[in-house]
Amino acid sequence: MLEQRYQKTEAGRAEIKARSLTALSRSGRNLLLVMDGSRSAREWLAMVQGATAGDVELLLSQGLIGSLSAAVPAPAPVAAAAAAVVAPAPAPAAVGYAELYAYLTGNAKPFFGLIKGYRIVLDVERCADLPALQVLAERFALGVEREHGAMKAREVRQSLGLPL
Repeated sequence: MLEQRYQKTEAGRAEIKARSLTALSRSGRNLLLVMDGSRSAREWLAMVQGATAGDVELLLSQGLIGSLSAAVPAPAPVAAAAAAVVAPAPAPAAVGYAELYAYLTGNAKPFFGLIKGYRIVLDVERCADLPALQVLAERFALGVEREHGAMKAREVRQSLGLPL
C-alpha cells in the first residue's frame, strides 16, 4: 500500500475546500493537500511531518485519494523536462479545467521546489472555475519564466494553452 502512488479524487478536492471531515488530522489534511501521484505514499509520509500510514488508510477509506492508474503518467522530473524540446504550435489549443488542474498540480513542485510548489497547489485548490484557473496558469507561466527562462516558459505556455 505505501509503495503505491495515489492522487486526490474529486471528493478529496471537495474536502480540501469544505474542511468538513472531523476525523482527518492536521497531518492527514496536509498529506491530502500535497498528494499528487508524483511520489509513492511512503515518500509523502516521509515529507509530511506527523503523517502516518493510518492517515493514508483514512484518506483511502473516505475516498479522498485513489490509486494512480497506469493511464495517468507521473510528472517528468525537472531534468528530463528541461531536456525535452517542444516544437511551437501555430495556435494554443483550448485547455479545460481538468487538464489545467492536472498540469499545474503535477508540475508545481518540479518547477518551483517543495515550498513554492506547495503554495501553488494550494492556490490551484482555491480556484473554483476555469477562468480563475486560467489566471493562475498565467501566473505560473510568468514564474517559470523568472525561474527557468523564456524558452521553458514558452513550452509551459504552449502546454497550458496560453498565448505565446
